[in-house]
Amino acid sequence: MVEEVDGVIKAWAAAYTDQVLEYAQPPEVRDEEVFADVYHSLIHSPLSVTILQLEANYACTVETLCRERDYKLGELETRHNKEMSSALNSATHGKVVVLTEAELNALATTQLDERELLISKFDSELATLHQNQFAEFRQWVMCVHEEYKTSAQKPLGLFPRSESSFSVSSQTEVSALQESFTVTLGAQMKQMHNLRLVAANILDLCKYPSGEEALPQRLQTSMSLYSNNLCGLVILSDSKTRTNSGITRELFDLCTRSTEFHFPDLGTQLDSLKGDVRAALAWREEFTQKRAIIEARRAGEPIPENPRKDFNKLESGDFYLTRHSNLCETHVVFHLVSDQPLDNGNISSRHPVIIGLRNLLKTACLNDITTLTIPLLLSHKMTERMTVAWCLKRAELMFKCIKGFMMEMAGWGGTEIKTLQFLLPADIHQDVFIKLTGLLSSIFRVSNPIRGY
Repeated sequence: MVEEVDGVIKAWAAAYTDQVLEYAQPPEVRDEEVFADVYHSLIHSPLSVTILQLEANYACTVETLCRERDYKLGELETRHNKEMSSALNSATHGKVVVLTEAELNALATTQLDERELLISKFDSELATLHQNQFAEFRQWVMCVHEEYKTSAQKPLGLFPRSESSFSVSSQTEVSALQESFTVTLGAQMKQMHNLRLVAANILDLCKYPSGEEALPQRLQTSMSLYSNNLCGLVILSDSKTRTNSGITRELFDLCTRSTEFHFPDLGTQLDSLKGDVRAALAWREEFTQKRAIIEARRAGEPIPENPRKDFNKLESGDFYLTRHSNLCETHVVFHLVSDQPLDNGNISSRHPVIIGLRNLLKTACLNDITTLTIPLLLSHKMTERMTVAWCLKRAELMFKCIKGFMMEMAGWGGTEIKTLQFLLPADIHQDVFIKLTGLLSSIFRVSNPIRGY
């Protein structure tokens, strides 16, 4: 009897410790949290420009190595093409076979091994450089913070080794096709939103300008990194979390051109997501099976043996996100799954990608993302199927759906999305852009347009 009472007491104590904040154990402070607080305090101090200069110098070093890699790979590819062309031309000379098929295959294998060896060499050098810069930067920040906290002055002895002449007043180049609007949405609690229509390459928005022009954008990105005003970007990805194909590969290449000082690199984040994806798909399979069984029982039908088996990959409309600090004015990237091209037919407001976009907006609101960039046509490039009429119809659907989602935000809680940027492919025609601008203003009933140049 006593043992049973002790067991009940222990169970209640464990329940209170897990569920009631007053009785919970104090959370352990991780090194990442300490560094985040230190960095946030320094980036809002007179040392902010110094930190940004150091980050820019580190990025310049990595970019130099990446350019050397690209140059070497270009040289190697040119030489390999010449060797293979010469071998194919001399494979047969009249009726005399000079090179056999086995010898040609051996040459191709040798060239492939040589290319993989060169790529492996530079990948190793980049990984080492990233690790060294990561450790040096974190140590530098902690030392500077300690000295700045004790002396309340700039620690002159801990400045970066190479100073640069950046100026905060530098102006950045904007897209040639760009329009901005201010709208007010809501029935009772009206909210003001900034809408922007831009034609640009989606990854160009994530690139810092060269030289001193990058400092204002670096400052804005860093100051809001640990804040309630985060910036998000939506890209259309396939159902596999990998970095060797499509736009995810381009994003991975862009991320490797500078060191990530605050979060795991993109490859590590995608690898860690695989376990979460498997758990989510297992939950979805179990939930779908239970629902199918309940519906069958209600209808008096036989219970299906294995309802809906295919749960081995993400579906259209699913999304996952990655965190970044080395992209220009982008802290979170939403990878919206769209396995099939969306330019080959008309879609409705009940399409999985549109529903996924609504869930994405809700996630952004609940996680302090106040600026979000969305591909308006659900495509990153223009194709032959995307006629003027097609673009207007797709844009009308997107504008109306997004407007409805934005009016729902008041009931979602969290933070309102203050700036919503609709992104068009960079090669869209100017006349189509003008028509889409008029369509946006008519659907959202804009009262105060602000023209961007």
